[in-house]
Order: sequence, then C-alpha cells, then structure tokens
Amino acid sequence: MVRPREFQDEAIFDGVYRALCKKGYGQVALTDITHEMHISPAALMKRFGSKKNMFLAYSDYVIELTRQAFHEASLSDQPRIDALKAVFKHSTSRMSHPVELANHTSFYLESTADPDLLEKTQYRLRLIDEFTRQMLNQAITNNEIIPCDVASLSRVLQAAISGAMLIWIKESNRSLDELFDECFDVIFASLTNSDKP
Repeated sequence: MVRPREFQDEAIFDGVYRALCKKGYGQVALTDITHEMHISPAALMKRFGSKKNMFLAYSDYVIELTRQAFHEASLSDQPRIDALKAVFKHSTSRMSHPVELANHTSFYLESTADPDLLEKTQYRLRLIDEFTRQMLNQAITNNEIIPCDVASLSRVLQAAISGAMLIWIKESNRSLDELFDECFDVIFASLTNSDKP
C-alpha cells in the first residue's frame, strides 16, 4: 500500500508561487516557501530532495497549467480571439500589484543560468506560441479575422502582452486586463473580418 503524502503538490506549488511573488527568484529561500504553507523545510526536502528539484517540479506544474488553460479555451464557446485573450488574462489574474508580477517573472529570467530550468522555460514558451498560433488559425477558419502571417502575429501578440506587463509598472493605476484589452484592440483592429456573420 502506498503511503499518502503529507502535503499535496498543488498546495506546495501554491506556496512556491506566493513566495516568488513576494521575494523574487533570487531572494526566495526555502523558509519563505515553507512559511507560506506552515510546514518545515525538512518536510519540503523530504518531498523533493533539493531546492532545484522543487523548482523543476514547479516548472512542470506551470507547464501543465498552461496546457490546461489553452485546452479549456479550445472548448470555449467564445470567439477564438476572445478565448485567447481570456487565457492571457487568466495567467496573471492572481497578481494584485506590478511588484508581484515582476518578482514572479524573475523566476523565468534569473533561472536561465541553470540549463535544466532554462529548458523548462523554453518548452513552456514554445507551448504558448504553438497554442496561440492554433487559436489564431481557428480564428481565420471561423472568419473572425482575415488570413495573415500567423507566426508573425503570434510573436507580435506575445511581445505586446509581455510589454504590457512592463508598462503596468509605470501605469499601475490601470489594470492588467485593461492593458491586455488595449493590446488586442490595436493588434486586431485591422485584422477583424468585417464580413463575418
């Protein structure tokens, strides 16, 4: 009989997320994570063996969340562009302040010195691009937008969303949702099919 884990992985990864948002990757310590969950560092090490293994597992968890979010969007009744926008909005929905976003994003930027963590980040970014292109192609098939260079559009859209996150630091009086709406409005203004039913 398999002995049940004392702590669910999802609860652990939620603690990792909250600690990253507060401290950033370069400053976060195991004790910051265990403080979020009210468990001991020894219990965390018993589960993962090392801090690096914990972050690798966290990366896998985020990759699965990303895959899930796009899968749910693919099943949505919304127009494909609206469903795509909802995915991007959902990915930052728990962020209440630009500093939290910057701290969490530091995980993807500062961990690039580690080849294993970098590989996970690159894989997730490729997934985002792949799923974004799929949804844009569906939008063309559904006559929501006119035919266009989907690969370029996907890159420009992702760049705009990433830029909006930086602009949020300067314009914290606005919400990320507002900034994302602006990105989509400007990018798709000339691509919207006026002949759609």
